[in-house]
Amino acid sequence: MQTLTPWAAVIGSPISHSLSPVLHLAAYRDLGLNIDYRRIEVTKDQVEPFLASWPENLVGLSVTMPLKQVIIPLLSQVDGLAKATGAVNTVVPFPGGVTAGFNTDVYGLVAAIKEAKGRDFSPEKAVIVGSGATASSALAALTELEAAQINLLARRVSGTGNALQAATRLGIDPGYIPLAASEKARETLQAAELIISTVPREVLDGLYKTISFNSDQTVLDIVYDPWPSELVKQARRDGATIISGKSMLLHQAQMQVKLFTSRTPNLQAMRTALKEA
Repeated sequence: MQTLTPWAAVIGSPISHSLSPVLHLAAYRDLGLNIDYRRIEVTKDQVEPFLASWPENLVGLSVTMPLKQVIIPLLSQVDGLAKATGAVNTVVPFPGGVTAGFNTDVYGLVAAIKEAKGRDFSPEKAVIVGSGATASSALAALTELEAAQINLLARRVSGTGNALQAATRLGIDPGYIPLAASEKARETLQAAELIISTVPREVLDGLYKTISFNSDQTVLDIVYDPWPSELVKQARRDGATIISGKSMLLHQAQMQVKLFTSRTPNLQAMRTALKEA
């Protein structure tokens, strides 16, 4: 009987830009494992039948937008951190047709920030730009970093699955500043020690061009394609520390591989593959 090659995949829409295959394939090679990894375009309407047809040799899924929240009720189990953030980016199969959801984005964010700023870094004032699934993970990351003050900067925080709902589950009380309050938004960004942007580029380009950043600030822009964003350009010009979303992607992918294989890949092997890509 022929043994099927095990494989994993990243699902979402759009998916063609994803660098997850680069990272995962490098990790499997480093571990000496014969596991394939694919990109699969899956929309919100397609995710339920996709999960229902889970093949025996599929060892795990990386989940990206717009599926991180809609996939939750379709899973058999969801771990505590994923429940608290309301965001799943990793799905692992278990015997009996059980599918379990995890969140490795929080780990990736914390690891990327500590790599750039040191293990003891704890921001006094932090700002998250955005209010969706990734912003919810950023809230959990800032909680782990013991940020003293957290503000959400977003157009709105209404609707299901927003970051303020995640904050309630996490037991924290961040401030909320609507983008319509442009002067307050500008002041908050300029005063922040750490800024985490979770929104597509161009959304706030006009605002960023009016801000004077400084060398005491750190900016993490999760959106890495295209790069650099206007936020990164302006912050880098003023001497701020820049953290690319690729760093978060790298660290969260290492944790995903560990969940898929029960083995920890060499981070440097994955980093080298990412740089070459």
